[in-house]
Formats: sequence, C-alpha cells, structure tokens
Amino acid sequence: MIALARWRRRATVVALLGLFCLLALGLAQARFEWRDVVQDVRILPDGGVEVRDERTLWTDEDFREAFVCVHLRSGERLTLLEGETVALSPGPNAIGLSQPCDGGTEVVVRQDARVSERRVRFAYRLDGTVDAYSDVVQWYWNILERDRPVVLGYQLRVHAPGPMAAPYDAYVMRYANPEEPTVRLSPDRSLLEVAFNQVPAGDGVEIRYLMDPALFTLRSDRPGFERLLRDQAEVSGLHEQQRFWRAVRGHPAWALLPAAGLVYLTLGIIGAYRRVGREPRVDAMRYPFEPPRDIAPAAVTTLLHQQTASSAMGPAWFATIMDLARRGFLRFEGEGRRLVIHLDERPSEDPLEVFEEAVLGYLERAAASGRSGASDAASVTIAELTRYGRSHAQRFLAAFGRQVKAWGEGFYGGPYLTPESLAARNRWTVRSLLVGLGTGVAIWLTLDLAMVLSIAAAVLVVVLLIVAAISLPAWRPEIAQERAHWLGFRRTLTDYTRMRDAPPDFFMLWDRYYAYAAALGVAERFLRTLQRAAPAAGVDQHAMIARGSWLGATSARDLGQMSRSIGQLSRALASSGASASSGGSSSGGGGGGGGGSSGGR
Repeated sequence: MIALARWRRRATVVALLGLFCLLALGLAQARFEWRDVVQDVRILPDGGVEVRDERTLWTDEDFREAFVCVHLRSGERLTLLEGETVALSPGPNAIGLSQPCDGGTEVVVRQDARVSERRVRFAYRLDGTVDAYSDVVQWYWNILERDRPVVLGYQLRVHAPGPMAAPYDAYVMRYANPEEPTVRLSPDRSLLEVAFNQVPAGDGVEIRYLMDPALFTLRSDRPGFERLLRDQAEVSGLHEQQRFWRAVRGHPAWALLPAAGLVYLTLGIIGAYRRVGREPRVDAMRYPFEPPRDIAPAAVTTLLHQQTASSAMGPAWFATIMDLARRGFLRFEGEGRRLVIHLDERPSEDPLEVFEEAVLGYLERAAASGRSGASDAASVTIAELTRYGRSHAQRFLAAFGRQVKAWGEGFYGGPYLTPESLAARNRWTVRSLLVGLGTGVAIWLTLDLAMVLSIAAAVLVVVLLIVAAISLPAWRPEIAQERAHWLGFRRTLTDYTRMRDAPPDFFMLWDRYYAYAAALGVAERFLRTLQRAAPAAGVDQHAMIARGSWLGATSARDLGQMSRSIGQLSRALASSGASASSGGSSSGGGGGGGGGSSGGR
C-alpha cells in the first residue's frame, strides 16, 4: 500500500509538471506580429517579377533582424533590387542583404541594435517563376508566406504587363483563413488588389494570374489554358473543405466540453471538502507557557505541514542538531565561517532515535569527506559541511523527513491525516488530471476562439487540481488538537507582551525551548523576544547565559551578545548545504511556388 501511494504521488507530480510545461511553453515564447503589410508586385514582359514588400515587425521582446525566407524551386532564383531593401522607420542603422535559408533565399534587414518595432521593406526580383504556354502565361505564387507570425492588416497589388480581356483572369487563394478578402480586378484586368483585415499564423495568400501571352516576350508551343482552369476548379473545391473544417474546429461550442469538465470538478471537489476535507474544531490555549508534551523537536516540524517534503525539513534538521548539542552529543566552537562542530563521545545513558542517529551519521560522513591526514576525524567545519551538502543534502533530507514522519506516526498512533480525506484527495486529483488531459486534446484539435477558451479551461483545471491536493486532506482530530497546542506555543515564543508575564521556569528552560523554536521555524525571533522579555521579567541574565553554554556563548556578557552569537551560529548552519533554516473571394491554395517563412530574431 505504501508503494502504491508513493507511485500515485509520483504519477500526480509528473502529470502536473507535464501539464504546467505545456501551458508554460505556449506562454513563454516571444510574441511577434507583422502589421500593415503592403505588397506591390509587378510582372514584367520578360517573365521577371519585382516584389516590394513593406511591413512593420512588432514584438513584446526585441529583434535585430527582420527577415523573409522565400522558398524557391529548381530553376527559380531571387535577386535583391539594389538599395531598396531597407528600414523605413527611424531607428538604428540597418542594411539589406540576402542569404541562403532552408529551401530558398532569405531577404534580411539587419540592424546595428535590437528594437521592439520597425517598419522595413524587402525588395527583390524573382526569375523563373512565370510559366509560359502558347495560349496563356501563368504566375502562380504564394506571395504571403505561411510560416510566420500573425498579420494585422494586409494589402496586395499585382500589376500585369498590360491590359487584357476575358477569359484571362486572376484568382486569390487563402487556404483556411475564414475571413473573406476584399478583391478588386481592374476593368482591363491589368491590376489585382487584395485586402485582409487579418491573416492568421499558418495561413497564406496565393495568387494565380492567368494572362494574355501577347503581353510577354516569352514563347511556347504547348497549350495549357484548359488544363490550368480545371486545376483551379479542383484547388478551389479542395480548400473549401479545408475552410469548412477550420470553421468547425474554431467554433466556440467546443469549449462547452472543457466547461462541463470544470463544472464537474468544481462541484465534486466542493462536495468532497464538505464531507471529509473540513478540519476538526479544536480548543487550545492561545498562549501556553509550556510545550504540549516532551517529544523530539524534529517531530514538531512534521505537524506544521500535511505533506512532508524534503524542502520543508530544514527546521527539523536544525532543531535536531541543536537538541543533540544540548544533550552532549555535539559541541560548537567558533563563530560564522570559522564554526567547527565537534562530535563528542556519546552519552551512554541517553538513547538516540533513528533519525537522530542519521543526523550524527551525516555529520560524521561530512567530517570524513573533508578530512586530511592532519585534521581531526571527530570534527567538521562549516566549509566541509557545505561541500558535502552540495552532493548529499537533498537525498539525506528526503530520507530524514520520512524517518521523522514515521517516528511521529508511531508516537501519535497512526497517520496524521484521515484515510477518508486522503482517498478523496487521490480520487479528485486523478479526475482532475483526466479532465486536464481531455482539455489538452481539445486544445490540440481546436482552433481560434475555441482553442483560446480551451487553454483558459486547462489553466482552471490545473488550479482545481492544486485546490484538491491542498484542501481535501484533513488532520485527524487528535492530531489537529496537538497541532493547535504547538501553534499556540509558537505564538508565545514570539510575542513579547505574553513572554514578559511568563513564570520564572519558562526563562530557566529557554535553551530547551530554543530547540522547539528551531523546529517551529522561529528560532531567531524567539531569541530577540527573549532578549527583551527576560530583563522586563527581572530574570537573572547570567543564569540564563550559563544554561546556553552548549551553544558556545559562554563568553557573552548579556542576553543581547548571547543572542547575536547564537544567531551567527544558526546562520552558519543554515548555509551549510543541508537546507537547514533557523526561522527565516475564390479560395483554396496549394500548388503555386513561393511561400516560406518570416519573422524576427
């Protein structure tokens, strides 16, 4: 059963981390946008095509280069128009250049410094992209690349070499973009104008211009007009289906499925909390002057958290070291970085618990790891403990935490939490994971608004999973009572107005209470409060200092000096590497050349 519970915890953590990573991956990427794209294309009689492409690149980070990678097929080539690829808006000096890219040629505007927004112009000539037949000349080109950021505002003008009459025509293909473009073909069919308000990332704009061969110096003997018209009809029909399915996948109604999962989880977790997750009501003194019972200080730390993670066991580690020193197993010498822990001979009449033996063993191994031939085998410096802790502390604290928790459960007669609440926690975290995985599938399958709503639902599922894991486990009534007593004692240790009214025995036992303050995470606050309250209560400071001799503060003249000395000791131990703490129009597309990618870097 223990192995099964451990496996469930690990599976939950792994799945939760995976869900977080998927969400973080989408949120962490830099956001780029192309704005106000204006493309002017001139098809020349010799078959060359001149493209002047002005656009503004914006990002929430910065970039040094704005680029467009134009995909080229065999026989096609791209040449920059001399001096026309430039930055248009004010900013650092920039130059235009071309270079190879994956599948084609890249046109780049490179700046001397990084900026977050810049308007640029890419100007180039394409050769080998016009197809000549005896009865038609075709330019079929993906003028707006698909692999790029979203485009906000798009205008295109394509100039043919001259006027012509029907049946010569132009076609605009937009893949799956649901927006209908504004398309205008001049009466003499020599100018095509296209406009979109927005072109989503992953979509593009293709142009198929079928022109009169009389306008060109290119010649061919093979006919092709009829075949090209049939091909255009097939392309239009195919991508009508693509657009239909995109509209279906982007419909907001898909978000009802994750929403239903959220409602199910919310009602289920609330119901489970009302049945088994509420903490029992307890009555306890708000400011007791004595600890509830005489137990190992490290066990007190486990009462503060329902889940004993290694990261939370620093106070227990520190409290155990302090308690062992008070009982004569350890001795401190020096301060700060010069602190040395001596492992004295163990008192035979004082038996040790398993986790206390583990702490002494850890210190002995740290001493052995840094020991040279001339050093003392029974002592360890802070430097040696720090070096040893870098490699071993995390693993040790995990095992140490389990040992302390097992001791505490044996002492208190069973697990700290009720079995019913743990079962409810496991049940609803697993269900939250399943709903989260289903929502992840919805994110993968949907588009546009439906995807945005599904992502929002996934975030809420993660929140509900965390809520279930934290809120459903509940303390056993007797453990809740014990915990309330210890929290009351912690308030006493840090409240000056209460401590100054404490009986004399409280001040005479301050060194034992210091170990409990360390376990409760308030060691330094306890010392500061004690420094003020003891003189106000008329307690003999020299007698108190004498009780702290095991802390190495024998030379202190008053409580203030003793407090500073012990504070340096606790901070030195806290930095020793063991995580110890002392308290702190027509449509379609697909067949033309061109396309590619664009963006900034």
